Amino acid sequence: MVMDVLESALQLKCCLRDTHRKRLEILADSKVMILQEVNEPFLNMAVSKAATLLGAYDVNIIDNLVWEEDYMGRIFSYMADAIFVATTTHMCVQRFAEQSSVPVLCMRSRTHASIQSLATIMSTIEEFGSLQNVNFAYYGSPHPVLNSYLLLCPMLGANIRFKCCCQKCPVSPLLFKASEDITSKTNTELKECLSKEQVLKDAGVIIAGPTNVKKVDEFKLCVADIEAHTKCKWLFFHTIPRGSEVDDSLFNHENSRTFDAFENFQYIAAALMCYVIKDHKF
Repeated sequence: MVMDVLESALQLKCCLRDTHRKRLEILADSKVMILQEVNEPFLNMAVSKAATLLGAYDVNIIDNLVWEEDYMGRIFSYMADAIFVATTTHMCVQRFAEQSSVPVLCMRSRTHASIQSLATIMSTIEEFGSLQNVNFAYYGSPHPVLNSYLLLCPMLGANIRFKCCCQKCPVSPLLFKASEDITSKTNTELKECLSKEQVLKDAGVIIAGPTNVKKVDEFKLCVADIEAHTKCKWLFFHTIPRGSEVDDSLFNHENSRTFDAFENFQYIAAALMCYVIKDHKF
């Protein structure tokens, strides 16, 4: 499914580079629900834009839902053709999906950041053609998107190294073991690093984590750091929000693809909608 969605999103972008004031009728009269426990503005707009582009209608609900109730997924699915969820937990999404009679997609949870990670990988494929043997480096505070990269990178043939904590406060990502299992089957590399030098070594894709005011000095990153440790073509992405740990020269560098990835949110959301509602690929 992952490659189907990525290929579909890439094809849609190729055919429709500018989505402003455009409307297709692929999902005409469908209802897409955006159900959020906490407001995620970028994801919210991406899914809303995708729904409008495809001829569907969207409704956005932000509420502190009682996810444990068995009837929640069943009732919401009476009134929608697909439900995109953002929550601070993850198991509740699984329970909600089991109760629902329509597709439920997790935009963001404590465990995953699916749309953001897929959008970044889409941008990488646009540059490199594929993820085969590409070295990813995640450098920054822990974030759900790291868990998604830990699964997607080895699944698609890429290697990944990361540093998300210091030696005094070790933190292992929730899906580290699952990533190990995939890497063993795909002959890819997974490595938790203790230094900036280790994580940046020969990296082709460098991803900065979200800013953390308590760890600005620990995760400082600039162009010189990257160029000192990798000799290959490299791309830079920032998870956002950005703080002073990444300077302007890197954030706005010609190799930075942060804004490309955020633009791709809408294409990934559109590809997901078409896939789960109508089994359609562009």
